[in-house]
Amino acid sequence: MAYPTKIDVHHHFIPPAYAAKFVKISNFKLPPWSPQLSIDYMDTVGTQTAILSFPNIFLHEGEEDSKAIARQANTYAAGVRDTYPSRFGFFATVPSLSSVEVVLEEIKYAFDTLHADGVLLMTRYGKKYLGHADFKPIWAALNARKAVVFIHPGPSIENNPVNEYLSAPVLDFPHETTKTALDMIISGTVRLYPDVKMILSHAGGNLPFVVGRAASLLPSFSGLKTATTEDIIEDAKRLYFDLALSSTSHTLDTLLPNFPSDHIMYGSDFPFAPPVATIPLAKGLDAYLTDDETRSKVYLRNALGVFPRLR
Repeated sequence: MAYPTKIDVHHHFIPPAYAAKFVKISNFKLPPWSPQLSIDYMDTVGTQTAILSFPNIFLHEGEEDSKAIARQANTYAAGVRDTYPSRFGFFATVPSLSSVEVVLEEIKYAFDTLHADGVLLMTRYGKKYLGHADFKPIWAALNARKAVVFIHPGPSIENNPVNEYLSAPVLDFPHETTKTALDMIISGTVRLYPDVKMILSHAGGNLPFVVGRAASLLPSFSGLKTATTEDIIEDAKRLYFDLALSSTSHTLDTLLPNFPSDHIMYGSDFPFAPPVATIPLAKGLDAYLTDDETRSKVYLRNALGVFPRLR
């Protein structure tokens, strides 16, 4: 089948120099990846441009050389973008947010020298989720640049799988995205830094399903004084969502009617999500989006609004 043209905002790359290190740290088998493999997949599903991101899930857990890893990853991604300027952009990788000044330095380099399209942040660093007060200088710097921030989940703090099949990517990742999203909302981060476009992976994890419950309980049951039920719902609607691994009716029936239609974008999760899973999801999404206006927004126009360079 022929797919409509789209922009993929959740598309990973693997820096060759760190493939072996990633496997050693994470004990996670990496899929094969190269720029050409990405292009082949993109051509299969109708993707015009993919915004690359490095899924540095395990590299911020006490890694002393995370600064070097970030710089190498960013230099490599910029090189791929420069080689295929119409096919790729990239989100910059940053060192662990525990080193604020080092992170600010890499953000400056990524935007001013490498011309990154945005920044990738993990859902947590150590035991601190993205609404933590320690990260305010980083959010302030990103807000000053009107940056796009792609938020990607990693394992939970406990990282204890229920069984051998329910690994972190299958079950924990959506929960982690939900935790950091609500942390950013109730800490005021979303409202304090309105010029940052925050993209949540995987349709926001469980946020579309639980935000109403959280908004109702937080001011009453939990005693939250800094935000009302209405504030929490409003701030959730300020966020952006990609549809990687989240394009079935179970998710879309909740997300599309309840969140701004111009805040939802296509994502594939290639190559970590294998084509045998994502191609059927792409077909299903195409069948679901019967309204031409919504389809045009989700596939292309919303991303063009977020990434004006691609227009």
